[in-house]
Amino acid sequence: MKVEIQNIVVSIHKNQEREIQKEIEKAGIQKENIESISYLRRSIDSRKKQDIKFVYSIELRLKHKILGTSSTRWKEIKETPKIKRLPLYPRKEIYIVGSGPAGLFAAYRLAEYGYFPIVLERGEDIEHRDKTTEDFIKTSILNPNSNIQFGEGGAGSYSDGKLNTRIKSEYIETIFQLLVKFGAPEEILWNYKPHVGTDILKVVVRNMREAILKKGGKFYFNTLLEDVKIKGGELQGFWMRKNGIREYVECKQLILAIGHSSRDTYRMLRKHGIAMEAKAFAMGTRMEHPREEIDRMQYGKEAKNPLLEAATYAVTYNNAAEKRGIFSFCMCPGGVIVNAASQTGGTLVNGMSYSTRNGKFSNSAIVVGIKEYEFGEDLFSGMYFQENLEKKAYEMIGNYGAIYQNVWDFLENKKTEHEIESSYRMQKISCRMEELFPEVISRNLRAALSYWKKNPDFISRNVNLIAPETRTSAPLKILRDLRGESLNIKGLYPIGEGAGYAGGITSAAVDGMKIVDCAFTRVL
Repeated sequence: MKVEIQNIVVSIHKNQEREIQKEIEKAGIQKENIESISYLRRSIDSRKKQDIKFVYSIELRLKHKILGTSSTRWKEIKETPKIKRLPLYPRKEIYIVGSGPAGLFAAYRLAEYGYFPIVLERGEDIEHRDKTTEDFIKTSILNPNSNIQFGEGGAGSYSDGKLNTRIKSEYIETIFQLLVKFGAPEEILWNYKPHVGTDILKVVVRNMREAILKKGGKFYFNTLLEDVKIKGGELQGFWMRKNGIREYVECKQLILAIGHSSRDTYRMLRKHGIAMEAKAFAMGTRMEHPREEIDRMQYGKEAKNPLLEAATYAVTYNNAAEKRGIFSFCMCPGGVIVNAASQTGGTLVNGMSYSTRNGKFSNSAIVVGIKEYEFGEDLFSGMYFQENLEKKAYEMIGNYGAIYQNVWDFLENKKTEHEIESSYRMQKISCRMEELFPEVISRNLRAALSYWKKNPDFISRNVNLIAPETRTSAPLKILRDLRGESLNIKGLYPIGEGAGYAGGITSAAVDGMKIVDCAFTRVL
């Protein structure tokens, strides 16, 4: 029998295990009857900074069944029977384009069912990719196929590694358990805001690759999908460029886990008439604080308490007149700002954290919602806008650097005349954000920041804007049916962020596993 006890509130100044045990005793559960205790969730209640608390939900596996009602302190956890599935095409090779979270988890799921997944990745394996990205920081020589966006693990490998998601899915528990199996810390199973960090994500990605290989899968790195062959509305095969050599592969089923920066692939798919539609997205800037300011803002005098992690925040502002949201995105506590370019002659930034989150700065994207077709009537108008802004930034800087402005200088519409201290390691130039962004973005950024400055701890004189942040999500959606198959081309299965169906590591992994179950198995 399994039972759950919710809402156990413990001050950070008390012994956590002892207080939890007291709550178990209050629930009338005998210590001798407990087989195991595990956390379901732990969150932080910092509303009263003079007495910050942890809030727990725990699961108890009991040796013997106990009686009780819904009014008692505990409730029984009902076991739900697992759906049994069989593969539709056992021991068949299935090609997957892209090794980000969607592609990796799709490949692993296929391998579990006895398929032989073959993963095509335009970038390098994680070991070589790591060196390439570090060399780019030092030399500004970009490899357009292996960088922060492209390569084994996808863009998620160089991120904060946040796993919290707004979606509800029965796949999430399985995904978290697999992440732990392959090297992630067990605390992601119960932490209210689970995260892994880029250093551990790289280990997880490598271990997943090895597991897929042992099950009969294959990985082709430095392998770009160049074109597909379509006949009578059905996929016939595709051309790939593998280590510089062009090859044709006859293939009736192809999973597209291409990532939100695969602009060349979008263009190729459009040439063949694959059904797509424009999608809203967001753009703006990174905002960077000294980490101690955010910790102090959220935790008060407890900011340096060793039980507390680097503090996070989330802010929103609604421009009701324009029906437009301005919000923080991908907050990286104790993290760094990195260059996320993947196209020659275009520059942009993103955020990243290591597992310890102990860096000197904390940063977050502060972005403005962009509506479908806001910058033109073409299907690719949003993508063109992203590209043009990245090129404009590159031309203003003269290389793969970034533009900065102190937040108060931005609010007062003046150039920052002093150099800033930042986690960003490449060149930075001072510039008014209005010179980079169109008026709709700079105006809405200023409105939101002006609203948030009522909190002087948040909008302090030490806060800087570093831009541009352009790749929050795909500006397109590749349309598909309920089984995950392209609406108009049989045999193509678009998944993950690049297809427009996910918005982070967890949701992309969910999408990859879900579509494999829908399209490549049958329920017993």
